[in-house]
Amino acid sequence: MNSAQSKILIVTETPPGTPNGFGITLKNLFNNIEADVLYTDKHFRDEIKPNKYIFAHCPNHKTKKILPLFLIGLIPEWRGKYSPLWLFFFLGKKYDLIYSFFYSLENLKFASWIALKKKSKHIVHIADHCSSFFSSLEFERIMKTAHRRVCIGHNMRETYEERFNLPFRVFHNFADSQQLPLKKEPSVKFSSPKPFKLLFIGSIFEHLHKGTIQDICLAVKEMKSKGTLISFNIYGQIEPKDYLKNYIDDDSVFYHGIIEPDQRFPVMEKHHAYIVPSTFNQELALNYSLSIPTKLPELLGSGRPTIIFGPKMMESHRFCLKVGSGILADQPGAENLKIVLQDIVENYLSHLAKAKSDADRTKDIIFGTKYRNDFVNLLQI
Repeated sequence: MNSAQSKILIVTETPPGTPNGFGITLKNLFNNIEADVLYTDKHFRDEIKPNKYIFAHCPNHKTKKILPLFLIGLIPEWRGKYSPLWLFFFLGKKYDLIYSFFYSLENLKFASWIALKKKSKHIVHIADHCSSFFSSLEFERIMKTAHRRVCIGHNMRETYEERFNLPFRVFHNFADSQQLPLKKEPSVKFSSPKPFKLLFIGSIFEHLHKGTIQDICLAVKEMKSKGTLISFNIYGQIEPKDYLKNYIDDDSVFYHGIIEPDQRFPVMEKHHAYIVPSTFNQELALNYSLSIPTKLPELLGSGRPTIIFGPKMMESHRFCLKVGSGILADQPGAENLKIVLQDIVENYLSHLAKAKSDADRTKDIIFGTKYRNDFVNLLQI
């Protein structure tokens, strides 16, 4: 899409390319689409090259000390009010379309104000569910007045359509067809120095992965203690940081920290299988079921066996059923997971062949080819 056809401003907390699911999703969705970017979370300033994107800290601290800065237009927001002067100084360009990709009400309200002042169409794309959305009259108003509405998965779409009686489209992360399927063949001869390597890559949060991530660690430890040549490697953020300190032993379970987005494919290439966990805790799982793991399409498109370890209500489970790909492990506990893992280790060649076949069969969905034109058309006004 050429920006001369439709001038687009993306308003988001997390700019494209940052090392998390939101940054990766935005980068892939807007690949080869011209758009300016305004981001509001100050924690990502170090991730962004100078002047590449527009930074607008919102919401700001409520202290009266920064009121003069607000009044002269040097900051965009203070105590829920927005500065027309800031808009004039730092965002003078005209836009046909404001595209909100958000997970907080504050970001959405700011984008809605910009769209109003710019007299632009406003597309809202819910990147992650937040319980406060359903109790906010302002959120409902913005949904009703938006030009178009988008969400991240089909569970979310059904829930939001029922709640607001409005139509929503679904667009989630597309896998990178330039990097996938993986080119290098994995070793199929396992030994003590080169065991079967299971990978988790992403972010681990207690409220999203409670119980299941511990079960993975326990299953691998127990399998190794009984002679199976296996290890489990974790890459990415862990919150709280000490959450798995009693499970990471540097013998069968290893933690390698956070990596840059472009490092994920070489890491994936070194592993035999991947696992996508989600908590079986019913109360916690209910909210998580409205989201889809960003890396799921990439893992399924890799041509390596991918285990979906979580309850049937999850969007990841639904997605895999829809495309007929992945290994669904929907029973909780380390014992049940050990059965799945042992079968993959002992019959790895057949599991690898199926994963390759599934990746090829579903490539139009996994790599977004089927939906790319739909997304481009969504942006036309």
